[in-house]
Amino acid sequence: MLRLASIIVAAAGISSMQAAEPYRLVLTDIEKNIYKETAEITSSALTPNSPSSWSVRKYVLRGGEQERFDIIEVNNGRLRFTVVPTRGMSVHEVEMEGLRLGWGSRRGMGRLEGWMIRHGLEPIGRADNTPEKATTDQALNGRIARIPASRVEVVVEREAPYRITVRGRVDEALSQGSKLELLTQISTVPGADTFQISDTVTNLGAVEQEFGILYRGNYGSPLIEKGAKLFGPVRQVIPIDEDAATDVSNYNLYSGPKTRSPEEVYFLRMWADENDRTRIMLHNAEGDEAVSMAYSIKELPFLTLRKNPPAGEGAYVTGLEPSTGFARNRSIEREFGRAAKLEPQQSRSFTIDFALHAGKNSVLAAEDDVARIWAGRSTEILKTPPAADKPRPKLTDVINAAKTWYPAFAPWRGKPAPDFTLTDITGKQHKLSDYRGRDVLIIFWATWCPPCRVEIPHLKELRETTSQNNLAMLAISNERPDVVKAFVERAEMNYTVLTNRGSLPSPYNTVSGIPSSFFIDREGKIKLGTTGLISLDEIKAILQAE
Repeated sequence: MLRLASIIVAAAGISSMQAAEPYRLVLTDIEKNIYKETAEITSSALTPNSPSSWSVRKYVLRGGEQERFDIIEVNNGRLRFTVVPTRGMSVHEVEMEGLRLGWGSRRGMGRLEGWMIRHGLEPIGRADNTPEKATTDQALNGRIARIPASRVEVVVEREAPYRITVRGRVDEALSQGSKLELLTQISTVPGADTFQISDTVTNLGAVEQEFGILYRGNYGSPLIEKGAKLFGPVRQVIPIDEDAATDVSNYNLYSGPKTRSPEEVYFLRMWADENDRTRIMLHNAEGDEAVSMAYSIKELPFLTLRKNPPAGEGAYVTGLEPSTGFARNRSIEREFGRAAKLEPQQSRSFTIDFALHAGKNSVLAAEDDVARIWAGRSTEILKTPPAADKPRPKLTDVINAAKTWYPAFAPWRGKPAPDFTLTDITGKQHKLSDYRGRDVLIIFWATWCPPCRVEIPHLKELRETTSQNNLAMLAISNERPDVVKAFVERAEMNYTVLTNRGSLPSPYNTVSGIPSSFFIDREGKIKLGTTGLISLDEIKAILQAE
């Protein structure tokens, strides 16, 4: 219920000269000591020519865990959403014509409930479970969702399309740690079935800062039911553990609530269109209700899918979570190059466009747009969990399982790798010892060698999925530099290619068959030498092996 202090905004006294200026109402500003407990804005007062009646209300919840939660309710005449400034500008729920996006009951707001909750801004993954690494700047899933906004305002355009925007600033700062700022805009247009979340994260500190952001969207009834489906241009699916792996082929299908069933989590990468935009849709069993979201994979390259099947009120839910990285241990995210960083005063922006679809025609139109982006490209479904989450293999087991290669240069195994300096195809010199502290993979190859060509796609994917801070890849050919350079450009090889005209020390100068490889550990010792064609999985196993 609105309190007597409610502010009713009137249009009286607004001159025609002022009509083009957006209307602004500041609800919170800690620097100016402004706080409005209640407020109301209506279309009749501000935009009488709007095609749809709309309203914005500010009020405060009372009782239990929701005590003192600020709520801003935006109703555009067709679609309604609620923003919670005291919870990092989270969005509690969205509703349109009986279709609700949210999680939990309607009896109130619990601390763990809500539709869209940001995780971040400090790294979003779990902290490393060791005493020396479990520091305060690695809290699980970050702090942003628990920080009240420092400034909140409502902005309304007085001219078509009369966009309504809730703006907020959330400051995530520690006296001896990060100084990150989130500026968010949550907006819609009167009468529309769409809304947008647009965020900018800035490092206000004096040093480089690691950060991450994950948009945890929780979807329950009526969308999630037996027969519901996730439809999107998925490029790759990775089950997070054995529970997810058992049903990975049905990652996008929902079988209904199950008692005592574990959560299934999948890591997804998406295909995108020529503008790097992707779109995914979640629809009910009948295909007449759905929600879709579109965003840039340059801004948010990863998506986590969570399927929580237990029965019970509020328990049966799915999570769709676009993000800058996966919610895994920080050490893993750093190893795979997914730990984003901001230089001092640097900013990064993220925008997600949401649409609610009521009726089969609207759902089919969204499906057509998703199919356009997908463009018939295949989905790679991995059957096993990420190797980094499983016990490290034994090197002897990897060697014994080899079929297309064999171990070579045995006398050098465990010995320091002799240093050398070679020039790459751009003229830059590379010294092996400069890569001390990283794993190094040296590949001897030639442009005319058929097995070498077969190996190239494996090596390209290895480079794409492994951080250069953890693995250096040096491919060496003894052919003329111009021949090598032309081939590298045609093959779009994305790793370092060096040329050698007979200046290498032993054991490199004893290579008699190609492809041959040397795996050098972070201490600069030769872990293994091989001759023959090695697959991507085998390369990763050797790098991880004990």
